[in-house]
Amino acid sequence: MRLIILPLAALALLPACDNHAGQPNAEAELSPVAANDMALTDKRRVLDLEGGVNFRDLGGYRTTDGRITKWETVYRSGSPAGLTDADNAELARRGIRTFCDFRSNEEREEEPNPYVVKNSDVEYWTRDYAMDSGGLGKVLAGPNASADNSRKAMISIYRTIAQDNSESYAQMFRYLAEGRTPLAFNCSAGKDRAGTGAALLLSLLGVPRETVVADYALSDDVVDYRAKIQEAADSNPSYAALAQLPWETVKPLVASDPAYIESALDALENEYGSVDTFIERKLGVTEDMKRAIIKNLTEES
Repeated sequence: MRLIILPLAALALLPACDNHAGQPNAEAELSPVAANDMALTDKRRVLDLEGGVNFRDLGGYRTTDGRITKWETVYRSGSPAGLTDADNAELARRGIRTFCDFRSNEEREEEPNPYVVKNSDVEYWTRDYAMDSGGLGKVLAGPNASADNSRKAMISIYRTIAQDNSESYAQMFRYLAEGRTPLAFNCSAGKDRAGTGAALLLSLLGVPRETVVADYALSDDVVDYRAKIQEAADSNPSYAALAQLPWETVKPLVASDPAYIESALDALENEYGSVDTFIERKLGVTEDMKRAIIKNLTEES
């Protein structure tokens, strides 16, 4: 069940509502951050799919320059393997014509994407690479395994996650600049590689950092990852191994701790000076491309 949070700024407006019926909509008077706190719980945010994992619309977020991200234009997701025929029909109704799959070769082989199988006209981009979880495996299986060490390991991983997946993010931005929307991008859990991709995209669009972090953290309210691990343990060796470990040690791995994405963004700022500079220099997003992406993905609020 998703957490519904009414921001303090909105509460402050309530006593005066009856006396200001003739004034502009109260939501329009909120700061972008306060308005976005309300937008996080918009009923359109999480797609009502039978087999979708963390499938979310990135629309409805206000930017610092007075624009708003378009609904039904860009989606972030976890593994699409469980999508049912009804789910595929819903995604087709939404017109999703580009899918950027950030998963490794092995992940895609274990859990194929049925939507692109059933829709041959969809542009399906993947990257040829193998996952390297050796360092994390040592933390989990080592004598010093603990919740604290798992969390530290995740923060460390996030310091390089944008760099490690730069090829994936660069391609996503190229598609968005070309207007190949509606577009969906995914990883396995929908929170790490996809979460970082969403953070980079929202940052480029001018969405406040507080909202970028809040969108990232929303995965904790949308998905019961412990249940997902237990469900998949019978058929997936990786999940079976996790299911045998103490939950306190595993929990930080599946969490969407704000400290994780803050670590990723801080690392980019420390090395490049800003997230925008990383997007420009490492991902190859030119000023013309940036203007095109903003035009394609936002509208006047």
